[in-house]
Amino acid sequence: MKMNFTSLAFFLQRRIKIYGLRQLVTKTEGKVIGQEKIEGPSALNITDEEAHLSELRTMGFTEFKHIIDGPLLNDIVKYANSLPMYDPYNKGIGEFYFKDIPDDSYIVNFKRNDVVKNEAIVKIANDPGILRIVEKFLGATPTISTISMGWSIAGKSKAQTTQMYHRDFDDFKFCKLFIYLTDVGPNDGPHVYVKNSSANSRLTKIRRYEDCEIEKEFGAENVVTFSRPKGSIFLVDTYGFHKGQLPVENNRLLAQVRYSLNAVGIDKYTPISVPFSKNYNKYINRLLIK
Repeated sequence: MKMNFTSLAFFLQRRIKIYGLRQLVTKTEGKVIGQEKIEGPSALNITDEEAHLSELRTMGFTEFKHIIDGPLLNDIVKYANSLPMYDPYNKGIGEFYFKDIPDDSYIVNFKRNDVVKNEAIVKIANDPGILRIVEKFLGATPTISTISMGWSIAGKSKAQTTQMYHRDFDDFKFCKLFIYLTDVGPNDGPHVYVKNSSANSRLTKIRRYEDCEIEKEFGAENVVTFSRPKGSIFLVDTYGFHKGQLPVENNRLLAQVRYSLNAVGIDKYTPISVPFSKNYNKYINRLLIK
């Protein structure tokens, strides 16, 4: 990989494992970036924003009561079914459609620019209620540094990569919005999060962790499994330990939005023109849409 300032900064921040020091850098960056006044009502009917912010800061996640309505959800799923996808862990096999998913693929993703062309997902990502919570959490105007969508495939024999516990080191400060696009029961690959694991400096080596290691360190009582109906949305600080559980019965379709202080150094950004770009804050969306 050819190094530039953004990619160098990304790899440097991954080396800083002391939580307090990461917070200090975050506050400094936040002052440089500054905050914009984000106005407008939440289309997701988010009301008690301060309570959600407090939960995100303390527990590492917050859930929203709003369930995305059926027609909107169906439109997103229908759009997803029309798109080619790829295996992020085996890019050599090229693109394929859902009916042709290779037998050895266990996670398949859609191309980011294809996802960004869908205004329904971009609108959710830019909901003023969510943006206000995220801005206060980051201490600066957020940058949407990715919008992604993909399937976790059921019936595989062993959990791999993101299906094992890990911390994300995407930026000094960031969080992710998860959107369930299918019903997710306990056997359908639910998101799993370790409550209160984000604001500490324990187990910071960048690797995958076994369940027993996490439960020994943080306690099984702090493991939260998000078995929820389709349309459910929740905001998570994924610097805390988490995983997408291996689906056993049904495939899981999930969309996620990452909010960060900066562009993420390992990502390549090619902003695209979309007819609805004028509807959204230019700075917040600058990496994805023109």
